[in-house]
Amino acid sequence: MRGADATTEVRQLVINADDLGFSEGINRGIMEAFHAGALRSASVMVGMPAFADAVRRIHASDGPGGAVLGVGLHFTLTAGRPLTRAPSLVDERSGEFLSVGALVRRALRHRIKPREVADECAAQIARARDAGIRLTHFDAHHHVHLLPGVREALQSMVRAEGIPFVRRPREALVGMRLWYRRLPERMLLRALLRDMEPASWGVRMTDHFIGSALLGAARFQAGLLRVLDSLRPGTTELMVHPGYVREPLPGNDRYTTQRERELQALMSADVLSKLHDGSIKLARFDEL
Repeated sequence: MRGADATTEVRQLVINADDLGFSEGINRGIMEAFHAGALRSASVMVGMPAFADAVRRIHASDGPGGAVLGVGLHFTLTAGRPLTRAPSLVDERSGEFLSVGALVRRALRHRIKPREVADECAAQIARARDAGIRLTHFDAHHHVHLLPGVREALQSMVRAEGIPFVRRPREALVGMRLWYRRLPERMLLRALLRDMEPASWGVRMTDHFIGSALLGAARFQAGLLRVLDSLRPGTTELMVHPGYVREPLPGNDRYTTQRERELQALMSADVLSKLHDGSIKLARFDEL
């Protein structure tokens, strides 16, 4: 194969672990996967109880062959408390962020103030950078960066802050393995993503995204192997949530035992062999 044809056949994969900083058990699981060579990228939640533990682990880590973990911001509006005063984003009784359902309803009713979103985003970015983290990318807990009133504020913010990559969770609806899983959720994401393009945001985005179809799968390892076998040429982000959960998570997050299942799959001999047999180029966002 020659020239441009050879380039189009390259399959670059960023396996990104969400929720770094959510809990110490999740931090431990993500770093175990990193040290095993199963992933090279993660997204950190700066307002969560285990953020300081995550920072310590990030700065103390060297992966296989001296690999460095790429870290992005996992922008959070649905767990914990804001770093700023943001009345349109919180439950007025508790002072905590709204649940994801309540935030969606408020967004669809145009009751979110973009200025408050922008201020909170700036504060979360600043907290990450003050901790010595060089942000390689930007994504959001529960994909809230796609919501009306949130999306518009973040478009200008990520450009102004010089963050080079933003997650575009545009997962194929058909023609892929496990296409039938979580289909309503993925259809909603596709609708929200209609106008999300690199040119309009002024940042880079991967060609493909996988994650929602695998989320919570009972046979996660088998599904993951099928996904790796069917990766398309170009750049792909695979969203994962490995970790150990032994206590309730902030925001009453119900994705608990499934995290350990994901971790076991990522660190299995079959998956590691597939990731390092030369057919896939495992990367960070800043290496794409």
